[in-house]
Amino acid sequence: MGTGILTILGIAVNCFKLDLSVVLQFIFGGTAALIILRLYGLRFAAPAVVLINLPFLWTDYYGFLLAVMGLELIFVCIGSRLFPKSSLLKMDAAFWVLVALPMLFVVYRYALEHTDLRLIGLLTINSVLNGIVNGLVASIVVESLLSRVAIGSRPFYPISLGRILFKYLLASVVLACLLVMFVNGRQQFEDILDYGAEYMSRTSRLYIQEIQQNLLVRPDRIQLLMIDYKKDFAIDSLLLDDSGKTLYTTMQASLAARFADNTGYQTMLVEHQPVHGRIYQQFPDRPLYKLERWQESYLVMSVPLLQQYRLVLTMPLNFYLNPYYAFYLSSIIKILLVVIMALLLAKPISRKLSRPLLQLAQASNNIPSKIKENRPLHWPETNILEVRKLIRNFKSVVSTMEHQYLQIKKDKELLEIRVVERTFDLAESEAQKSAILQMAIDGIISTDSQLRITEFNPAAEQMFRCRQDEVIGRPLADIILLEAGDNGEGCIAVQAIRLDNTTFPVELTRSNILAEGTSFHTFFVHDLTEEEHLKQQRSEQERQLQLLSDRLLEEQGAAEKQKSITGNLLQSVEEGVVMCDSQQLISFMNPTMQTWFELADYTGQPITELLIHIDQLTDNTFSLNERLEHYMNSGEHWEQGELILLSNKRILSLYVTPVIDPVAGIQHGFLLVFRDCTEEKRVRQMQDELIAVVSHELRTPLSAIMGYIEMLSLYEDMPAAKRQEFMNTIQQEGNRLSRLLDDFLDSQRIEARHIEYHMSCLAVRELVQTVCCQWDIHSRHRIRIHAGNEEMYIWGDQHRMIQVIHNLISNALKYSPDSMAVDINIRQEADSVIIAIEDYGIGIPEQDQPHVFRKFFRSHSAASRKISGTGLGLYIANLIVQDHQGQLQVVSNPGHGSTFILMLPKYTPLTYFL
Repeated sequence: MGTGILTILGIAVNCFKLDLSVVLQFIFGGTAALIILRLYGLRFAAPAVVLINLPFLWTDYYGFLLAVMGLELIFVCIGSRLFPKSSLLKMDAAFWVLVALPMLFVVYRYALEHTDLRLIGLLTINSVLNGIVNGLVASIVVESLLSRVAIGSRPFYPISLGRILFKYLLASVVLACLLVMFVNGRQQFEDILDYGAEYMSRTSRLYIQEIQQNLLVRPDRIQLLMIDYKKDFAIDSLLLDDSGKTLYTTMQASLAARFADNTGYQTMLVEHQPVHGRIYQQFPDRPLYKLERWQESYLVMSVPLLQQYRLVLTMPLNFYLNPYYAFYLSSIIKILLVVIMALLLAKPISRKLSRPLLQLAQASNNIPSKIKENRPLHWPETNILEVRKLIRNFKSVVSTMEHQYLQIKKDKELLEIRVVERTFDLAESEAQKSAILQMAIDGIISTDSQLRITEFNPAAEQMFRCRQDEVIGRPLADIILLEAGDNGEGCIAVQAIRLDNTTFPVELTRSNILAEGTSFHTFFVHDLTEEEHLKQQRSEQERQLQLLSDRLLEEQGAAEKQKSITGNLLQSVEEGVVMCDSQQLISFMNPTMQTWFELADYTGQPITELLIHIDQLTDNTFSLNERLEHYMNSGEHWEQGELILLSNKRILSLYVTPVIDPVAGIQHGFLLVFRDCTEEKRVRQMQDELIAVVSHELRTPLSAIMGYIEMLSLYEDMPAAKRQEFMNTIQQEGNRLSRLLDDFLDSQRIEARHIEYHMSCLAVRELVQTVCCQWDIHSRHRIRIHAGNEEMYIWGDQHRMIQVIHNLISNALKYSPDSMAVDINIRQEADSVIIAIEDYGIGIPEQDQPHVFRKFFRSHSAASRKISGTGLGLYIANLIVQDHQGQLQVVSNPGHGSTFILMLPKYTPLTYFL
């Protein structure tokens, strides 16, 4: 809640900047962020900074402001941990002087590279001063809060006078410097306005007269006169008629319109001269900071001429910005230096002012013990009037305390002497009676008729842990609690009270003696403390036993909870897990085991029964129980290669590992883990088949090429026709080998996204016909193209599209009998162009259809195995189609043929609309 309130306050103060002058501005959102950091830590301050700076979200410097404030918080946080005794103000000031000052100058210099260095320095020093002031305010607020209320886990704590003086001395110096700068800045601003008005008035007197003369005599010289005036005095001119129309001007059209019609601008009168007219400051009528308003302001003089003309003279106020920047830069640097000096000097000054009070506090510490031990008190010396009065009052109080202590000590000594004398008299008078009662085991107490104690034997003294003289004459009720109305004889159990107010149980036997109308009472007291102690011991033992039982129940609950967590973890793993204890009994079996082997829950049963059942469900040539017995006897590592389930041919691997207590080193059992290796074996099998296919496909053309080359080298006189036939065959096999290598390279390039597509508009019917012409005349007669009259277009790479269609037609011809035709249907639906290539060959088995577009996949049917191939063609074709935002699908009926459907986005060429 505290963070939320401080964040809202930070947003509120950031919405309103404090403008002390044209260039000196303060925002206090950083104060809220530093307070949150000090009270609640960095994890609350970091998001608060993002929210506090929301008023600057749409500005260009929002991100930069977040970065600077984030660095400030991190620096202060780290510094506070490295230097715990350092204050928030010192760490923040160190950041702004040592880190932010050079960093801000470099950033401003880079971002405002065409700006005057004095303005950049002014902005940098202003930011640093703003940060130090934020840190000062935050430090004062934080210490004020923590010294008054407890926030969260932080109790309120007192603050030393030195720290208070340090903060308020520094705050006073900063406030005084800012106030002086504010006053001087306003005066400087007014002086510049007055100087500008005087400059314009002085330089325009003769110029106005010449304009009036030329209006009457030579109007054609007015434009030249205005240009010369601007060149000499940097003042623009605008001559208007009585209707507001511009006659002559040295300004741009936009500026001339601005001063001819003041709509959208505000004016502030600077000087009024009856002879020459009014001089006023004009600035935009929209919310602007003082510096922005100054940069867009003009000094304007409006002079009526000849009752039908109006001369307007303008001069931009940013002409005076440089000296104004120099003044403020030097002023802010002086203030910053004063603040730094105040940081350095405020601490020793505050120490000097608070030292007498600190010495007074030390001198007044533990005054009673010093008086009792007669130790001297060292009072500080100071020239501060108020502190001297306080020291004088302390001396007077201490002197009074010393006098009272001496009087009390004297009275105590006298009282002790009287007590000793009275005790001696009583001991002497009662010596004989005491001798009679010396040998009694139980306590004997005698009282008068008023139940006041008259006799108290040594056994009673030992029992009540007091002397006889301490209880003689006292009421019996002071040491024994009797029930009201209990005056009879007999044995009763009551509570006795010692002089230190501790109670203990006793058994009281009362005897009443009547003599001459006066009654005497004798009480025999038997201490029951030992019996009660034994009872308490038994009760304590019962209580400890109950606590031990409760603790065991808690630990059992914790163990059950940990067991539940471990069980949930083991139940969620994909492997089958069986855990056995040291007696080879199953303590846990997860659901995966029950699912794979279709087993009931074997928990609590011997592991041998489970392994017998698994032997019956798997195809293996060994007994798992024999292997387990060998593992238990030898302790060797056990990892079983393959177990094949008879029901679904799932391939499993098994490894066994002991469960050992890492602390005690005791083996508590062992763990059996079954892992599904079906997919891994299928992948390895595909890799082996791929190597076989690739080696066969590469070796076949290479063998043919090598054979024909050997024939050509052996028979040099071979007929030319035969030689040409051999050369053609070598070329065909070389092309086949090249295509095979191209397929491998294409698959790698497409997967790595290193392939480039040269996209263009392609006519689909022409593209298919071009591909069909690549076969010999016999194969071309088998290909039938079915397309409508309307031409269809796609956007794609012509070479890659030919490669895809060629691969699909080639597969259709290859997996169809030579007498069967291949139909190619071309149509368009909605936004797609569809090319369906249908053959009537061997088809694709249903279980292989989902995998036909996988890399290196080849059908497992016997008919397909007789046809050569690498399993890359459809894989590459599918990747190319996907890169063209299309789809490639297959529909097959085993034994009756297959249809590959190529769907590509339809493209409408620009000429279609012309």
